[in-house]
Amino acid sequence: MLMRRAEPAGGNKPPGARAAWTLAVAAAGYVLHYWTWMLVGPIGPQLAHRYGLDEGTWALLGVVPIVVGVLVRVPAGVLTDRLGARVVLPAVSFAAALAVLALAAVDGLPALVAVACAIGVAGAAIPAGAAAVVRAVPPGRRGTALSVFAAGMCLAAAAGVAARALLRIEREPGLLVLAGVLLGYGLLAAAVVRDGPGPKRQPAAAWSAVTALLRRPVTRHLAVWYGVSCGGLVAVDLYLPAYLHRTYGIDWVPAMLAAAAGMGVGAAAGAFGGWLCRHRAPTAVIGTCFTTLAALLLVLAFDPPLVWVAAPALAGVAVALGTALGSVLALIGRTAPPAQAGTITGVIGAIGSAVGLFPTLLLTAVRYGDGSYATGLILLASAAIVGAGSLRARRGWIGAAVAFPAPTVVASQSATTVVSLAAPQIRAYLGDITAVLAALATRHELAVVYADPAPSGRAGIGLPLVAGLRQHLPKHTILSMVAETPPHPHETAAIAAMIDAGTIPVILVAGADPTPTAMLLAAAVGADQVLHLTHDRIEGVIPVQRVPEAGYAAIDAPR
Repeated sequence: MLMRRAEPAGGNKPPGARAAWTLAVAAAGYVLHYWTWMLVGPIGPQLAHRYGLDEGTWALLGVVPIVVGVLVRVPAGVLTDRLGARVVLPAVSFAAALAVLALAAVDGLPALVAVACAIGVAGAAIPAGAAAVVRAVPPGRRGTALSVFAAGMCLAAAAGVAARALLRIEREPGLLVLAGVLLGYGLLAAAVVRDGPGPKRQPAAAWSAVTALLRRPVTRHLAVWYGVSCGGLVAVDLYLPAYLHRTYGIDWVPAMLAAAAGMGVGAAAGAFGGWLCRHRAPTAVIGTCFTTLAALLLVLAFDPPLVWVAAPALAGVAVALGTALGSVLALIGRTAPPAQAGTITGVIGAIGSAVGLFPTLLLTAVRYGDGSYATGLILLASAAIVGAGSLRARRGWIGAAVAFPAPTVVASQSATTVVSLAAPQIRAYLGDITAVLAALATRHELAVVYADPAPSGRAGIGLPLVAGLRQHLPKHTILSMVAETPPHPHETAAIAAMIDAGTIPVILVAGADPTPTAMLLAAAVGADQVLHLTHDRIEGVIPVQRVPEAGYAAIDAPR
């Protein structure tokens, strides 16, 4: 029989409408706060003359809010998980509004440095908004929603580049308007966002969660991918106008408008990357993006003709970077537990932003060294080739490891559980499935039966599944073995001994349907239940419970 689904929280408002409103408000906040965050430096260079500074000093001053914005992401994410985005997001908006008002009033370099530090607080809106999106959207749609949220960064960068070309920001009137908009946004966020607070943890426990995240391979993988894709887009934002002007002689205003158009293309590609990851393995999508990026950068390094080669190549770079960024955010949205979404996005965002400075610094150093962008583009292409090759060589293992620990997905507190997995149904969602298995293993004695029609060669992902479980559960012993169908009595006896010893056995069998073998094994070892894990594009991971007396019962994945 089918168990009744839990009614969604959120008052009388339908959950779909609540999720859409939350996503719209969070994405708008991303655009607004990113604009504020970049106000000192890239977006408002004309303000430099209002303070009696040259543009070089103003650009150097712009590094201050960027660094502060990166540093505050981790504490902002932790506070979001403890207090809720409904509290943190308006607080960040109000603080940013006060900083903008101060920018309109101060004079002198020391005061400007202090105000620049305060403006950096606007960067804290990123983990708060991401956490609100993850908590408001159903599991299977979180990845796509978070990629749409991240597209706001590209839109804000595009608007910033266009503003440098077309607008003249006046000190008092323009900054007063921006402060008013920030205050209004804070009130709107307080009225609309309904994500609720995360679990009440002590500060020491919250920071221990941060250190635990730093030790996980998933954090390292996602932070590097986020840094490469986001850093590449930042490099496009900052360097494309100068590249077009110095290489092809284009005037500054058309060059900046072309850069804005490129960032707009990147924003659309980010949303496309999130959608694509619902149909393809995210690691495969990211690897393809890096390969394409390397090829296009090598083409651009040789100064090809602008209209027929360089312009399409630059558009392709924006598409590749945007799609990769959307895919990374989709992975985070799909696998980050809602209660830890703020901490996870804060940690990955901080590390990734530090990594993302590398393309910009490399292009700057090479440009001042030999006066050309060619060497820098070739070096960046080489780095992309190395990254794509590593992803391709270890795609299965990395795919299984790229997920965060998930909450237990089954209400039953059975002592022994046998899980059946079919390769065709989970191949593109291996990280999600691995996280669910790791969560089950923390409360159940567990055995996994994995069926693959092609268990050898590149098609077989049984061993990457084992490797991913070992990375998620470093304190558990996880062993794999190949079994017959049906299992031989000696095999079932060995499996029972493993379970009794606290080991998690992963039994690899040939074929497309693992359920008959799982049922026979459960009867042989006296298991309490059999779960068949599958993945739905909307609902996320869905366990189907096989109980001999009651037939099949669908059990909801966590919200």
